[in-house]
Amino acid sequence: MFLVYHLAHTRELPLKTNLLTFVYGLRMDISMATYILAPVCLFVLASIVVPFFRRPIIYKVYSYLLLFVVLLITVADLEIYEAWGTRLDATPLKYLSTPREVWASISHLPVYFILFLFLVIYVGLCLVYGILLNKISVYLQGERRKIVGALAILLFTALLIIPMRGGLQLAPINQSSVYFSTSNFANLAAINAPWNFVHGLSNRTQATKNPYTYLEPLAAKKAVDSLYALSGIHERMLNTDTPNVLFIIWESFTDKATHLSVGGKEVTPRFNALKKEGIYFSRMYASGDRTDKGLSAILSGYPALPKTSVLRTPAKAAKLGQVSKLFKERGYATSFYYGGETEFANIKSYILSGGYDAFTDIGSFSAKDKNSKWGAHDGVVARKVLGDLGAVKQPFFITWLTLSSHEPFETPTAPVFKGDDHATKFLNSIHYTDAVVYDFIQQCKKQPWWNKTLVVIVGDHGHILPETAKRTDDFTIPMLWVGGAVDRNGWVIDKVVSQLDIAATLAKQVGANERLFPFSRNIFDSTYKEWAFFTFNNGFGLVQRDRALVFDNVGRQYIMKDGPVAEEDVNKGKSLQQVTYQDYLDR
Repeated sequence: MFLVYHLAHTRELPLKTNLLTFVYGLRMDISMATYILAPVCLFVLASIVVPFFRRPIIYKVYSYLLLFVVLLITVADLEIYEAWGTRLDATPLKYLSTPREVWASISHLPVYFILFLFLVIYVGLCLVYGILLNKISVYLQGERRKIVGALAILLFTALLIIPMRGGLQLAPINQSSVYFSTSNFANLAAINAPWNFVHGLSNRTQATKNPYTYLEPLAAKKAVDSLYALSGIHERMLNTDTPNVLFIIWESFTDKATHLSVGGKEVTPRFNALKKEGIYFSRMYASGDRTDKGLSAILSGYPALPKTSVLRTPAKAAKLGQVSKLFKERGYATSFYYGGETEFANIKSYILSGGYDAFTDIGSFSAKDKNSKWGAHDGVVARKVLGDLGAVKQPFFITWLTLSSHEPFETPTAPVFKGDDHATKFLNSIHYTDAVVYDFIQQCKKQPWWNKTLVVIVGDHGHILPETAKRTDDFTIPMLWVGGAVDRNGWVIDKVVSQLDIAATLAKQVGANERLFPFSRNIFDSTYKEWAFFTFNNGFGLVQRDRALVFDNVGRQYIMKDGPVAEEDVNKGKSLQQVTYQDYLDR
């Protein structure tokens, strides 16, 4: 129905792509069907001992009601895409309190045609369902083999959990699970509309009202605008306007690890050596505490959110600017690499919306290379990136997200630090990736494109390990700019900067429009104000040059204060929390 209703868009896609929307969408279709089937299984199981559940009318009423809801969602979804460019989720429900405005918004649509279409299909399907449902009465009235039947149905019902979650993979099914194309229409066509609606409904409570309204909206906006104001001179750090760009986004890479030695051995000796070859940012703070939050912070300059992530709502994430898009529009070849499941936390949908030409994840590697619980270890992916770079055209923009330092901190090599505790495993995983990244850089130096290349090595988010007594330490991450395109060697930038500012800073260095990233600032502007804002489960932190605070949104109290923190400082943090979350709601 969706493909036919939007035939103009469907015709723009190759036949193979249109057919693949059915193939990739099948998992979500089955998942939705399983949720609908589960109560029926319980009814039938109960019918073995409770005669009431042997009445066919129960199954007819249930089926007709579910058919009504599913068909209503499916038909309404047809025009939702035409109007909003997204599939139907729970967003329209927040407008039901203003029916006049709702009608004003939809009165131009073919409402009566949609209702007619709905009724014709519903009546037709009810007739078909009635015939099919009459046949179940024979089974329901049967008395033989109750025990065998009960055990069979019980086993079947228990097994439904597998198709419900979309399979046996680590991450449960989400919108990213059906995304497969660089065409946004093809990806959206693969989505099951009722599944998408129910998924949106389950997350609706945290997506309708801003729980962080601390100040008057105008006052909060004014405070935030003052923090973002820039009007100074820009300093160039690259020797070319068209550098090749290689992002290495390092899983759980925390600044604390770079200063740590265990038994006389440095945790990151090779990264520490690389610091002398480029520009090192010694006081950079992550925006959040999970990979999905870090990706949007780095590639879109978009702030992390408490209790959720913009990537978990693909319709919102698709509206973000991305650095990859910026470079693709300038003629760059673009590729994304990850050794794990990109469906986790809807990362896949976000990356595909970034317009990458090529996309590599766990499905791109053979079984022998999937030597980690999460997929392919960093050494395997590094070899893949290097091999592909030999044939890619220049200039290029490459993003590599590592995974070996993710829990459970497995490494394919023998541990360097002795111990079986969580913290030691973490340090061993960081040490392993440290060696992989260093060897990767050494191989890159031998390539003819090295002299025109910028490599950005940055942690994806903060991490509690290794533990210290300061909460702000958990969000301090390293960032290093290195490569032949870097016009400085051995520089240390010791001012407080934010992970959010990478996007605008890089855009400015290549002469692109940094305003595509409204929550990102150019670090090399002479009027740059030193502050970094981060969020976690339900709180925020604000770090400035000589002071820092961490605030709990639930208890509305300080978790930590360091330096001469004043009421003005916490109001800055509250304003940032309020404005950024409101922006998320408004998208």
